[in-house]
Amino acid sequence: MKCEEKIGKLLRIIERVANKEYERDNWRTILDDVADLFEADGAALGEIKDGYIYYTRVSSSILGSGLYDPENFKVPVWWSAFSEALLKGYLIVNDYRAYERAVEAWKKAGLKTKLVAILGTDEPFGSLSVGRVKSEKPFTEEDGKILKSLAFIFSFIVKEEMEKEELMEKAIRDYLTKLYNRLFLEEEGRREIERAKRYNYPISLIMFDLDDFKRINDEYGHSKGDEILIRFAQVLRSRVRKTDIPVRLGGEEFVVLLPHTCLEDAVNVAERVRSAFENMIFRFDSSVVRLTVSAGIACCDPVDCGLDTLLYKADKAMYKAKREGKNKVEVFV
Repeated sequence: MKCEEKIGKLLRIIERVANKEYERDNWRTILDDVADLFEADGAALGEIKDGYIYYTRVSSSILGSGLYDPENFKVPVWWSAFSEALLKGYLIVNDYRAYERAVEAWKKAGLKTKLVAILGTDEPFGSLSVGRVKSEKPFTEEDGKILKSLAFIFSFIVKEEMEKEELMEKAIRDYLTKLYNRLFLEEEGRREIERAKRYNYPISLIMFDLDDFKRINDEYGHSKGDEILIRFAQVLRSRVRKTDIPVRLGGEEFVVLLPHTCLEDAVNVAERVRSAFENMIFRFDSSVVRLTVSAGIACCDPVDCGLDTLLYKADKAMYKAKREGKNKVEVFV
């Protein structure tokens, strides 16, 4: 690529960033231009979370490859090109298949050469990467310096986006259990129900209420009660799918909204949660405590389907479980 053409492409990227075009499609178009600038087959922005770099902003080629999954393509921070790139702000890997810190999923995808630059100056928080799959053409030191400059420009914007996302995440999470809160259920739940009605797929809701929970607070204190709520949330989270919406409704009440789930499958989920919690043991000082949970289930009626209706029906079913001896799962009929 001629120098004049490269400068033109670089200026176009900077102009698009200045115009905040990344807000429209989560950086996809800009990263398409970055890949084009480096004659690469893909480009991605990654951010560090829990010891891994997750590439959550990717170019169209990566998004449409059928291989993209942030969980599979996550990179361990200190066993990756990232850690080696810290020294001078970028790293060139021109034989990725022989690279000892190569990510296995990327090798299987056919990555041949890779160029990575660090996001963040005083405190690195992510990376900007480009890679070649179809060609083995090596990246140059000039490429590295240009990518490093782009990463410097992108750093300020990505950092601001991450801070906004963190604030938003706090707003929709219950502070104690880290499950979603009622605000999120009201917003996302209604959207999910509208999608279910539009595309005619089943959607169910389970309401859980811990049995005799007030006794725990009265006898052992609220800190022990909080411990139980946290443990129940962990049980709940581990037994639902990523597409489900687990929520702490308030107090000892919890809800799970299950898209693409019929009544029978919802009952199986509720029974798994009920059984797992029943078998948990809590040790408070010299006391050994076991608790149970009651659950009510409602399924969306195509004619009269709404979040308020589902909550009402599940609540009725849950209180029937309470009246009939607790530690049960009941269905609204």
